[in-house]
Amino acid sequence: MSIVSDQDFGELHFDGVWKGACEMFFWGRRFEVELVVQTFDDAPISETQRLAYREFNLKKDSIFSLVERAIFNYYLGRLEEYRECFDIDEVDVKAPRVCAIDDMQGLISLKRIKVMSAFEAGVRQIGFIFDAVFDPQLGIGVLVTNGSVEAVDTQDILLG
Repeated sequence: MSIVSDQDFGELHFDGVWKGACEMFFWGRRFEVELVVQTFDDAPISETQRLAYREFNLKKDSIFSLVERAIFNYYLGRLEEYRECFDIDEVDVKAPRVCAIDDMQGLISLKRIKVMSAFEAGVRQIGFIFDAVFDPQLGIGVLVTNGSVEAVDTQDILLG
């Protein structure tokens, strides 16, 4: 396993993928999360990935606001489906009816930020991987492309 001190990402270690750690404030809470920089076939970290992470760091508050809203809307769109998965005694705790974005605070936790490998020139992508009380097996994944939310679904959209 090799370890490097990177000017953009901080300390990273390579064990099949580049991993590090970062501290984020999301939904009013501090998260110490894993940072993954996706590369394939031992390729170096690309300049596009560096630009994506720099852009993210400069616009964290607005990006997190977009991600929070996207998760809230995703949850509301699937609320009844989630509620069907729980017994009557746990449904209002694990899949409650929410009215505001801040009501989601205890339902999800940020676990990983993934700087995606660029498959198209100039496309900067950051993935956010969350554990979710209402979907403990699959969690939530949010893909942000060039500063805008592109997709929200289960974590599967970002794994691999």
